[in-house]
Amino acid sequence: MNGIYLSRLPWSGKVFCTLYLLGIGCGALAAFTQAATAIGLSPAEVQASLAPAMPMTHMSPGQMMGEKEITLGEISSAAKVWIRTPLLIQTSHTHLFGQTLIAGLLGLIFLFSSLREWAKALVLALPFVGTLVDIGGMWLTRFVWPGLSVLVIVGGSLFALGYALITVISLWQLWIGTVVRTSGIRGAGAPPSEASL
Repeated sequence: MNGIYLSRLPWSGKVFCTLYLLGIGCGALAAFTQAATAIGLSPAEVQASLAPAMPMTHMSPGQMMGEKEITLGEISSAAKVWIRTPLLIQTSHTHLFGQTLIAGLLGLIFLFSSLREWAKALVLALPFVGTLVDIGGMWLTRFVWPGLSVLVIVGGSLFALGYALITVISLWQLWIGTVVRTSGIRGAGAPPSEASL
């Protein structure tokens, strides 16, 4: 991109990009852990969390109270979250802004990679498309058809795949890869060949 590539950034630029990518990576791991523990990672668990009505337990005949004792093994399934519509609106709002901002800043770093333009565009699109599929899948699961809960998982996976590719390729080109001339001779003055990976 106009002769500026990740491998040619000054030390301060490399450190900044690396720390940003690693910081976002820690946030992504925390988000994955939160989703896995609060909602679940299967279509059935996502579907239950986004059901139009809160799942209710019923009292058995002869049961005198609505509370029952549970064992420690039952806590994880009993603690899953049902998402009310106002919370779905709030989640959509914050995730659309937040994930788009994250994807944009990741993309800004990745624009300076030396991949072919079509490959760069494809990888850059993954987090954006993933966010839209993820949030859209939540709404479609709630209001159209519960079977569309798989879209939430597909969307999250696309975002994660895009982040992982951007991070691995960027870190490689920042610290290990070099820009290669089309003739195959290493040098700093010529634009890169197809890719420096």
